[in-house]
Parts: sequence; C-alpha cells; structure tokens
Amino acid sequence: MTERAPSTHAKPDTAPLPAIRKPRRMRIRAAAAVMAGRATGVATRRLKFGGGTSLPGLVARAIDPQLSGYLSAQLRHGAIVITGTNGKTTTSGLVGCVLREGGLRVWRNREGSNLARGVATALLNRASAAGALRERGDAAFVFEVDEAAFPKVVADLKPRTIAITNLFRDQLDRYGEVDLVAERWRDSLKTLPPSTTLALNADDPAVAALADSFAGKVIYFGVEDAPDISEQTERVQTIDTRTCPRCRGMLVYSRRFYSHIGHWACSQCVFTRPQPAVSARSISLASLDQTRFDLALPSGSAPVTVALPGLYNVYNALAAAAAGLASSLQPDAIRLGIARFSPAFGRAERIDVNGRFCHILLAKNPTGINEVLRALSADGSKHHLLMLLNDRAADGEDVSWIWDADIEQAPPIAASIVTGGTRAYDLAIRLKYAGRAPDAAELDISKALTAALERTPVGQTLYVIPTYTAMLAVRGELARQGFAPQYWEQEDE
Repeated sequence: MTERAPSTHAKPDTAPLPAIRKPRRMRIRAAAAVMAGRATGVATRRLKFGGGTSLPGLVARAIDPQLSGYLSAQLRHGAIVITGTNGKTTTSGLVGCVLREGGLRVWRNREGSNLARGVATALLNRASAAGALRERGDAAFVFEVDEAAFPKVVADLKPRTIAITNLFRDQLDRYGEVDLVAERWRDSLKTLPPSTTLALNADDPAVAALADSFAGKVIYFGVEDAPDISEQTERVQTIDTRTCPRCRGMLVYSRRFYSHIGHWACSQCVFTRPQPAVSARSISLASLDQTRFDLALPSGSAPVTVALPGLYNVYNALAAAAAGLASSLQPDAIRLGIARFSPAFGRAERIDVNGRFCHILLAKNPTGINEVLRALSADGSKHHLLMLLNDRAADGEDVSWIWDADIEQAPPIAASIVTGGTRAYDLAIRLKYAGRAPDAAELDISKALTAALERTPVGQTLYVIPTYTAMLAVRGELARQGFAPQYWEQEDE
C-alpha cells in the first residue's frame, strides 16, 4: 500500500503528541507481532483467501494484546475515531481529505475491517519490522470503528478526536437495541482523558446526550434548515429514539428531517438540542452526484459542494468539518477538503461497466434504505434498481427490518427492479406488497448483476442498493471482471 505525500499547505497549529518511551521488552514483543501479522497478510493474499484485512491483526494481537496502543502512541498527530450506525466509511474518507488539505499526512483503515483486529491490521501495515511506525509516526490516523468494537478500540487508542455520526436500529441480533449501544458508548467515554475532543451530532438526541458522560471538549454539528417531514405519516419514517435520554420524557420536534434526526427538546426536562458550532444551511439536494450547502463554522459561513447525494451525506460532511475543527484546521482547508472528496468503495461509488454506470449506495437498515430511496426520488426521474439483501453475520441474520423500511418509495421511481442476494425472494415479496414485483430475483449476486445490467440501456445508470456483505460481493464481482480495483489494491488518499 502506497502513502501519497501530504499537501504542501501549512500544517495546523495542533501540537504533536508527546513521545512515549516503551520498555525494550515491549518493543521486542511488538516487533514480533508486527512481523507475524505482516507475514499472515502476505500469505492470505497470495493464497487468495481475501485481502488480509482482519487475520493479520488477529494473529498480531494474539502475540501482543497491547499492539494497537503501542503503535498508536507513536502517532505524532494522534488517532481520530469515527463511529455511528450509518456513514462511518464516508465520514472517515471526508475526514482524511480535510486533514490532508490541512497539511497532514493521513493514514486510514480504508481496507474496511473496522473491528479491533482490523484496527491492529491497519496499524501494523504502517509499521516496520522493528515495531515502529513508518515516517516516524508523522501522521494522523483516521479509524472507522464498528459500533460494538468502539469501547475496546477507544480503550486501546486513547484517540485525540472522536466523531459520532448517528445512532439507529441496526443488526438487533448483534448490537441489541439502541439504548444498549448508547450505554456502552457512555461507559467508554467516561474513561477518556480531557485531552480528547468529541464531535457529536446535535440533531440526534441519543448522540447529543453522550456529552453527559464526557469530561473533555465537545463540538456539536447539525443542520439548521432542510425539508421538514414532521407532518408525514409514521409509515414513511422509522423513529428509533422517541424518549429523552436523560429523563425518558417524550421528545417533541420543531423540525424533523428524517427518523429521529432534527430540532428536538424534551417535553418534561430542560434537555434540548445543543446549538451546533458546525452547521449546514441552504441545502440543495437536486442532484444524485452532488449536494450543495452553506457550511457555517465559528469563523463564518461559505458555500461548499460535496460529491455525494442526500441529506444524510450532509451530516457526514458536517462530522468531518467538526473533526477538522477539533484538529485546529483553517476554515479554507476544511471546505476544500470536503469539496475534493471522491466517493469510493461502495458508498456512492460510481463504476463504468461497458458504457453503463453502476452507482453503489449502501443501505443496511430501515433509515439507511429510506434515505437512499428518498435521494433517488429527489429528481423525479425513473431509475434502474438492483436491490441486494443478504443475511450473513455482518449484515444481521434478522432481515425483518425490510418491513419497517419505506420500500413503497421504490416502485414509483423504478424503470426496472432486480433483487438479489441470499434473501432476494424476501425482498421480492416486500416489493410486491409495496406495489410492484421485481422484474427478476436471483440468489446469486453475479447473476442478479447481469440481469440488472441487461435491463439498463447503454449510457444510463444502474443504482445498486446493497446490504454490507452484498456490497462486498457485487463490488468483488465488478473487480473480478476488471471494472474496479480490489479494495486492498486502493491507495491511501
């Protein structure tokens, strides 16, 4: 993996973290763990068992359980952790662009493994055989972190900045209800030093309440004006947080943008939406390739364009801006970083397939698919859709959530619909109840992709809406056919 040279812009005036001296015995153990992990990664790729994004870290952590903490302590500009239900990968990419525009070398666990073992893999991939980070650790490392792995990873890394995007119901068989996830997050935040900065979504009451458990600086981000869906029926939106995180009183909204995201207040206590330091106004959602809005920072407001569709991606951009603000970057660097971001690896990624385009829009829970379909509905056009539903462990084995999602949005905007994945027929039945059965349903994702592309005229776009492992499968099929690189072949920004 090749790291590109950092921007020539002046570096932010954030002080490097102090060097931490480690005992010789610890250095030897870390070096052995790094060598074993790197050898495992090489063997995994040569034997075509995968990209080597998890197993190397698993092996290395078995040799040295403290490896992640040991290596991350060498980072001169610290670790930045991004977590939340939706938007982790996109936000971490945006943060990387913002930091690089601010003059920092940036590393990321862009390979996609966001558990503790994947974090360890990403770190050892940037380490020498002696157990020291390359470039003397002169970098900021942006980590996308799984919601359940967050407490362990935070305890290992002691991040300089943490950005939390949102909290929605997702994979109930793995995570449990949102209150349980929030409780685990609160417990982990209590252990952090005041030197950590927390960037929180002010418009998500469950996320905003996390500040109650944190002793350090908090930067809130949020949307000031956007289309209000408060008057729409309950069928349209799945609401995952209805009560106050402090007193359990009912929440009331002056504006609601989607699900439980909006301008909220408790009906029984004083808890209300915090005023965000980073916000968006005058949002234009007319295009499926970009979104325009005015980005307001403490220093002032200016227009910015991000190459992503939908209001949900405005929140991702705001989280990245808040992380940039936490790193003391200049406003121009933050705005330029957001504007220069290019979607990648299954999150609004656009791939040319013999004159047709595959536009991949990951959607893995009710709110996610609602917002993807809402974005596709914005221009009033008919679209060719490939909807993929898997029930593997990484997706959540319970797919009953499709009955909570507003799939009724799909038939009116569809020129064609193909379903695929291990639960293709479940999704086909759901679409039939929504008013239109699919044109084809295939359990095999490669066959589903072929069927959907056959229905997409040359020069037009096939919008692929997959769950997580289905996204990996369709992306892997496109890579196998030579239309896209494998994820481990991509460079850091």
